[in-house]
Amino acid sequence: MWGIHMKFVSMTDTDKKNKGLNNAKETADTAKIKEALSVEFKSARRLGEVRMGETHFFYRYFIKIRYAAYEEITKAYLREESGESGEFLLKEYYLMLETKSGIMHKLRMEREEYARETLKRLENGYSHIVVGFDRLGQSK
Repeated sequence: MWGIHMKFVSMTDTDKKNKGLNNAKETADTAKIKEALSVEFKSARRLGEVRMGETHFFYRYFIKIRYAAYEEITKAYLREESGESGEFLLKEYYLMLETKSGIMHKLRMEREEYARETLKRLENGYSHIVVGFDRLGQSK
């Protein structure tokens, strides 16, 4: 069921005309890659919108699934945005990921605890990923 509906989009693909595997001409190689990503996605640990597979980080938003190999991720931190709607205070949480290409990805998270747990797992499992943000505008 999932394999038919999932649309994988690479976070490291800088060519805007070719947004991942879905716009590529279907070949045996792209079909194998899609299948491998689908299998890894299904077996990955779920933390809200995020799934952490063996070799790939996945972020799901409706039917689009953005992914990146852990080796491509260089920085990660939590961004909190707040505002007001009438009398109500609104807070939104974003997991910010930077890839080797220098692109920063803003991934909206429904719950702060999922974002914090994701950051903890990235920090503990992947020593090359810099986790955290300092107030001077530089990632740690």
